[in-house]
Formats: sequence, structure tokens, C-alpha cells
Amino acid sequence: MANNKKNQNLLFWGITLLFPVILLLLVEGALRISGYKSNTADLFMEVPTLPEYKIVNPEFVGRYFPNFVPQLAPNPFKEKKPENTYRIFVFGGSSTQGFPYNFYESFSAKLEQRLLLETNGLNIEVINLGMTAVNSYVVWDLSSRVMEYEPDAVIIYAGHNEYYGSFGVGSSQFGLGKNIGLKRLIIKLKNFALYRLLEDLMKPEKSETESRTMMARVVSESEIELGGDTYQAGLRQFRENIGDVISNFKEEGIPVYIGNLASNLKDQAPLGDNEEARLEFERGIALYDAGEIDSALTAFEKSKDLDDTRFRAPSAINDIIYEFSDKYDATLVDVRKLSIDSSRSHIPDNSFFDDHLHPNWRGHQMIADVFFNSLVKNDPVLKKYYLPNELFEWHSISHFEDTFSKIPIARLTAGYPFSKGLTADQEYRNFQNIFNSYLRKSYVDSLAAVTWRYNKPTVLSLTDALNDYHKKEDTVAVVKHYLDLGYWQLFNESLLKKGVSYSINNRNLDSYNALFLHIINSKDREDAFFSNSLSAIYLLHQDLDRASVWLKKSEELDPESKELLYNYARYYVMSGDTLQAREYYQRYMNQVRQN
Repeated sequence: MANNKKNQNLLFWGITLLFPVILLLLVEGALRISGYKSNTADLFMEVPTLPEYKIVNPEFVGRYFPNFVPQLAPNPFKEKKPENTYRIFVFGGSSTQGFPYNFYESFSAKLEQRLLLETNGLNIEVINLGMTAVNSYVVWDLSSRVMEYEPDAVIIYAGHNEYYGSFGVGSSQFGLGKNIGLKRLIIKLKNFALYRLLEDLMKPEKSETESRTMMARVVSESEIELGGDTYQAGLRQFRENIGDVISNFKEEGIPVYIGNLASNLKDQAPLGDNEEARLEFERGIALYDAGEIDSALTAFEKSKDLDDTRFRAPSAINDIIYEFSDKYDATLVDVRKLSIDSSRSHIPDNSFFDDHLHPNWRGHQMIADVFFNSLVKNDPVLKKYYLPNELFEWHSISHFEDTFSKIPIARLTAGYPFSKGLTADQEYRNFQNIFNSYLRKSYVDSLAAVTWRYNKPTVLSLTDALNDYHKKEDTVAVVKHYLDLGYWQLFNESLLKKGVSYSINNRNLDSYNALFLHIINSKDREDAFFSNSLSAIYLLHQDLDRASVWLKKSEELDPESKELLYNYARYYVMSGDTLQAREYYQRYMNQVRQN
């Protein structure tokens, strides 16, 4: 009897304890069956009308912010990785995303462009997962979600947002104190529909502060003293999160390339009110004026480290990155040295950065170069397929893109912490004056300004800009804007064909033509026009190795096209095989007569 009573008690308490868990599981199951927030569950989503391709899901990344969804690079890639494909995922914050530019001016897009042009016979995919205001917690979470897509390499350029980024120790965006385990648990709980429901129920209404800049809104602790508890907590979370990320990729045999961090030192005064930081900055200016460049660099670096408004990563973050390269055998890419060597003053300055830390468009191109050189040097696959290309050339950005980038910088610097002590109305008026000046400049300037300010579809604005330059017969401007537009319309073959046809016969534009055609051909095509056009360009430049690759691609798509037969005839003439050349030319002439 006693045993029965004991068993009944155990059963009772077991059911009592398990009931809440069972109830929660039932609610979770019901929410999933009903499809509640199912659009936020996965990092990647299918491209509409092209289900074999994936892009980043903007609804998913909204989980990292209470009232904000960051812009993302729409880099389509095949869900099932094709053979002979080299796939790179890139992680980081706004500098990685490409702010203040559109995604196709980011260093990851430029890296992809150079890899497309300077490898031969290899499919290239670079997927940019960088986004504004994220730090190592988001990188930690995202990294586990890309494993199934078989990356060949991973790039990390992150660390500036450790204090004020989402989940940062000094942030209002899910700050949640300094406990790393708790923050990781919260991120994991966001995978459950029930947790997402509770978040929605408790989400605060937008406040008046929404009119302030993101930098003003994310700060909960504006003064983070060098060496203090909050400062050390930021270093700890970076070391643990990124350390785990690199370790996990290493276990899967995936190489990691991590860039150390650069920021504007010479032309950015301390953002906080620390007197010692201000004095050190003034000492740096005096040393620079005296021609003591190395000493000035040291002073500016010290000023940045003493700056207790920590929107620029302290030097200690780079020290941790150096540790990673030793401990985990991650490949260090020296972005900091690049910013020093490439700045006019030989101290990171406004010639490399648009503001306190975001590289300008030239800076992005140079960062792409250092990552490219490191990849080609260290990766046996890229080393095998690497082939210098005489048509590779960096170009300046389009007029539209140039103005588009200036408007967010103007908005950013109109407010805290660049302009202090201003009300929201005063910030707005200062920015409005700058905005109005672009409206008066030119048609394309006004288009770009309005596009950013009012979130107008960039595709429509680029089309208007393109038409304007068509009327002005500005050929180079038309080609640049076609390149920009092509990135937004990668599967619009009629538009792409129109863009290629516009400049394909202009030999002065062959570096643009080759780049545009490589971007187009990086995705599956049914029309051999694009691969035929690319092989023709390489034949004109007597690059037979590349011409051969694109001739074979054209042959797979349309083995009897006139363009292919003619190009093969030229190819065999250049190769010295007159017999084959004659055969292909005869087949070409037969096609001409039949048509």
C-alpha cells in the first residue's frame, strides 16, 4: 500500500511539474501549425519565381532589433551549391553592409567582382550578411545558420559595435546587462513562435526619439571608461562570441579571414567629453603639423581609446583579433595598416573614411583588394583558378550613388554624438538645409537625395537617372548606371540585354562591359547572348583562356547560334588551327544563308 501511495505521489508531482512544459509545447505547436510569424523563422528565403535561389530574409533579421529592420544585400545564391563553385559568407556591421552606399559598393561586392574577373572557370558567390548596428552576438547566431550551405571561406569584419550594437553592453537595443549566457539564451528563444508572440505583445510603441538617428537611439550608457567594468564586458563578449564562431568554422574545415579594425583617427575628434581624450587629440594635431607622423598616429590612437563614447572600437579589440589569428589559425587581413598606408596623411583620415569609421567607396575597393590578395595567397582552389585579367579595373561610382551616400552621412553627422546639445527639431533643420541643397543641384542629385530620404525604390530612381543620361548622351554615365541597375534587376534579362547592347561595341568601355557580363553570367542564363558577348570581348583582347571557358558555356546553351560559330572560327584562327576555323566559319555562313 505504501509503495502504491508513493508511486501515486510521484506520478502526481511528475504530471504537476510537466504540465506547464506540455502546455507550452502545445501552444508552440499550435502557433507553428497556424503559421504565426513563420516568415520570420528562417535566415534565408526563396527568391520569388526562382525557388532554386535563396536571399537573406529581412523579416528574420528584424529579431535583432526592437523597432528597426536593417538593410540587407540581396545576394541570390543557389540553395544547392553547384559544382565548381566557390562560396564566401561575409559577417559584420554597417561597414561590411556597405553603409552609406548601396550594397553593390560594399567591399564584399567589390571582392566578388574581382574574383569573377580574375579567376577563370570557377563560379563565384559572395553573400554579404553585414548589417547596421550588429555586433558579435549576431555574428555568433548567424554563423551557425550558414553551415548547411557549404561555405568555402568566411570573412569577418566586425567589432565596432560591441558597446552600442544590438545586445551590446552599453546599448538600449536588448542591452540586458553583461551576462553572455543570458543574451545567448534570449537569441535562441527567438527561434520559438511562442517567444516571438510574447515579444510582440510586450513591444513598446514607437516614441518621439524615433526621429533621432540610430546612433542617438541605441545608447543607454554614453560614457564607457577605458578599463572600466562595462569596457571589459565588451571585450569579453567579443572574445567569447567571435572565438566560438571561428572555432566552429575551424571544426568544419572552413577557413576564416578576419580583418582587424580601422577608424578615422586624424579627422575625427573624440565623440565623448573626456578631457584627456581631447588633449591627446590636440597633441596628435600638433605632432602631425610638426611632421612627426608616427608619434601623431600614436597620439590619435590613444585619443580614440580614451574616448568614452565608444562608437569606434578600442585598440584592445584588435589585440583580441590578433589572438584569434594565433589561437584558431584564422587568417589576419590587415585593414588597419591599409587605412594608414592609403590615407593621404598616412594616418587614417577623411581620404579613406566618409565619417568616423565607414570607408568611402575607394576604401571599400582597397579593402576588397587586401581580402582578395589574402584569399588567393592562402586558398589552394583560388590559387589554382587565379588568372590576372587585363580588363580588371576599379571604376569611380555613379553620380547617383555618390549623392545617395552623402545624404545618410549628412543625417548621421547632424545629430548625436557628432552635433551635441541639439533638440530633435534643431537636428532636423540642420539636415534639412543640406538636403535642400542637393535638391537644387541637379536632377540626378535630387533623385538620389529623395530616394534615400523617403525610401523611394532605388530601381525606379536609377531608371530615371539612366534615361536622363541617355538624353545627355553621356555614355560613361549611362554604363555606370546600367551597372547599378543591373544589381537590382539580376534576373531581368531584357533589361540586362539592353544594357550590354548599349556599350558592347565600344572598345573604350570594355572594362565595364567585361565586369557587367561577368556579374550577369554569375547566375544561370537560358540565353547564350551573354556568354557569347563575353567570349567575343576576350577574343578581341586575345585572351584565349577566358574566351575558351565562355565559348564552352555558350555551346551548352545554344550549340548552333551564329554568334557562337563565328566566335569559334575566330578562336581557332587565333589558336593557329585553320582547319577547325574553316569548319566553324562554314557552319556560320550556312546559318547566315538560312536566315
